[in-house]
Amino acid sequence: MALRNARNFMLAPVNLDGRETLFVVDTGAEASTVTPQAADALRLPNDSRRGSVLLGIAGPFRTPNVRVRRFALGEVVRVDQSLSIGRMPAFPASEPPVAGLLGADVLSGYDVELDLPNGRMSLYTPRDCPGFVPWPGAVGVPIARTRSGLAFVDAVVDGVSVRALLDTGARTTLLARATAASLGISQAALARDPQRVGIGIGLGNIDVRTHRFGELGLPGAMQHNVTANVADIHLPGVEMLLGADYLGARRIWISYSTGRLFLR
Repeated sequence: MALRNARNFMLAPVNLDGRETLFVVDTGAEASTVTPQAADALRLPNDSRRGSVLLGIAGPFRTPNVRVRRFALGEVVRVDQSLSIGRMPAFPASEPPVAGLLGADVLSGYDVELDLPNGRMSLYTPRDCPGFVPWPGAVGVPIARTRSGLAFVDAVVDGVSVRALLDTGARTTLLARATAASLGISQAALARDPQRVGIGIGLGNIDVRTHRFGELGLPGAMQHNVTANVADIHLPGVEMLLGADYLGARRIWISYSTGRLFLR
């Protein structure tokens, strides 16, 4: 499938009940989500059987679900799919429009190749393949999966191992303030850094500081003298969001089946 880049959002084509849309590819979202505007425009019926609790950057919140008769992602077709409704920040204008997030509930059933530099996304049916490597010379690191399909990796920031959520839906890499403090970055130092407001799903907002680090990344694929954001993260067990600014610059293969992330 074609994979678009719009201001560091990875956008993939999703067909909802015969209507072409774009969804943000979001490995950091447990549930695939549609915006209220898209649900209204497509006249998607409420799902009286299900609701959802979504985890936004400002914490969890409850939301209703809607039903889609036919949900198609390339050759992957799901019938009678339930989707959460989530308010989201404004996306860049596009045709077709951005209608939601493609989360781990769909993605983790496959091995996922994201090649944003070449504009391509591929899904592969997992098979038992010990020692699998997708490309010669690929850097491979282990991933730990939660029951909901989220993937965590051990990243390195200034020589310290940090538990990071693999989050292609985050436009920029984000460290928790507690993580920054463990690296010796004081509140006084953060107060001198550039400030902005971060907005996520549900439109919760947080105070964000942009800090410069000596090194950041995954073993074998480190970045040096790089900036990343620092903020309070209200997500249990998450020390860092490894975002699209890092992941989108590379060709990556998320092998949910073998518990490995490959980069090139």
